[in-house]
Amino acid sequence: MWSESNNYGFENEHDYLRSLKKDDSYTFTYPFEYIAKNHGNDNYDIGTADMVVRVQWSDAEAGYTMAYDVAEMYKIDPTEGNSDAAGFYETDVYWRLVNDLDSMGIDSELRAA
Repeated sequence: MWSESNNYGFENEHDYLRSLKKDDSYTFTYPFEYIAKNHGNDNYDIGTADMVVRVQWSDAEAGYTMAYDVAEMYKIDPTEGNSDAAGFYETDVYWRLVNDLDSMGIDSELRAA
């Protein structure tokens, strides 16, 4: 919660967060595994695809927003037991992205919801 006692010399929280901004944007590529073929009985052929995550500064939100894309999503068949791109992002890629952003000084305070 923003208050007069912790304003760090800024008029409002948005101005403070904007002062912490690094570069305007970053692009990351993360490989992840998916089930290429499910043979049953816990027997799978595994494939690998890349998720490209774009992290971009938003003045309106005074923070970085994230967008992701999987160019090879057409290869990933949900009937084989795979999730959609959002599922792969949430269960695998998100945590690697957060670690990378944290190491660059872009912590949760600078990530837009």
